[in-house]
Amino acid sequence: MPTHGTYLYGFIGADRLQSFGSIGIQGVEVSAVPYRDVAAVISALPPVAFDAMPKETLLRYLTVYQSVLETVLKTQQIIPVKFGTVLKGRASIQIALEQGHDQVLAALREMKNRIELDIVALWPDLGPVLAEIGEGEEIKAQKKDASPTSEAERFDLRVKVGRRVKALLDQKREAYRHEIMDAILPQTEAHHVHPLMDDSMIMNVAALVRKDHAVSLEARIAQLDQQYEDRINFRIIGPLPPYSFRTLEIRHVDYVLLNGARKTLELEERTTIAAIRDAYWKLTKKFHPDRCPGDANAHKQFEKINAAYKLVNDYCPENGCSFREEDVRKWMVVQPVEVRCPRSNVE
Repeated sequence: MPTHGTYLYGFIGADRLQSFGSIGIQGVEVSAVPYRDVAAVISALPPVAFDAMPKETLLRYLTVYQSVLETVLKTQQIIPVKFGTVLKGRASIQIALEQGHDQVLAALREMKNRIELDIVALWPDLGPVLAEIGEGEEIKAQKKDASPTSEAERFDLRVKVGRRVKALLDQKREAYRHEIMDAILPQTEAHHVHPLMDDSMIMNVAALVRKDHAVSLEARIAQLDQQYEDRINFRIIGPLPPYSFRTLEIRHVDYVLLNGARKTLELEERTTIAAIRDAYWKLTKKFHPDRCPGDANAHKQFEKINAAYKLVNDYCPENGCSFREEDVRKWMVVQPVEVRCPRSNVE
């Protein structure tokens, strides 16, 4: 289904309208719309089937998204919003600014004068590394002691040796990673370990750095590059917005789905958390599979009740809520994206 609305890239600290030129998705203008002392960086989104987009187009849009954020970062701090965030027009942007003002302001203050640098270390050629492991005493002894006599035994030996070579490669990688991290951590405030893309990678780390410490970190990486000579290559990507440390997401709810969930739970238009829980327990007790064994309709209704409860429970705060359409359409939460294993280097 085509999506048409406003694309939200991120938030900046600003109290006036700004234009960044025609650098947005499909070449449209990117601007900053202010609310008090923060602003949303947005562009109009032409009609596109965002949820059914071909991979190539999606990657092109991701590149534009990153380019916009990095362009803005050249002149001011920006807090990214999760890629693919589309809101329904300026009215929804205004609600996001109002509802998320404090969260955005806190993130801007926390990330003030800080950038992300992504550091990659890798073996330029994995062949010599594997050959060195294969010539080690442990692998030699393993091959010598096995003495396979059949094709099946030789195959089993190759599998066994391959697994051990992989384990030794991982040990070597971990030893190098510790050496490198010990060298660069003093120049960083926090770091986040990203997944390795292939066996040639030794580490893939995002570092949160004060802008005035970035040169020191880059110089330290250059020293490491010389220290390891041709054995390890280093790449530094950045400066980047704090993608790995403070990306925000916008949560909102579809009125039709929420209203359907309300009706499933037999709730009034205004209700409380207590009433929602009471309705849920009453209905799950009535349609529980243990009470209705073999009843396919009851089982289907039980699953529908659980799905409705999850949706309603996420929407309704502790002090109660309204299911009126105008209230539902104004509901929006701005919150940090959960990042797996972010690590502070400051105790």
